[in-house]
Amino acid sequence: MSKYRSAVGVGVNFGDSEGLRDKLVAEITEYQRQEAALKLTGTQVNFGMIQTYKQLIHARRQMLDRLPPRF
Repeated sequence: MSKYRSAVGVGVNFGDSEGLRDKLVAEITEYQRQEAALKLTGTQVNFGMIQTYKQLIHARRQMLDRLPPRF
């Protein structure tokens, strides 16, 4: 069986997903930190940026959930 699978016409290497998993976890953590900092700063709350961080976090969690399990 090939190490590449077709996902909507795109070849995806499922052989080494550990690096991608680590990168997604790091990005989620950073976006959560930035979101929390944004909520704590000043009197003006930027609801647009907070929503953007929530969407970024959600999208990366979905990608993380779709990765093959660790062995």
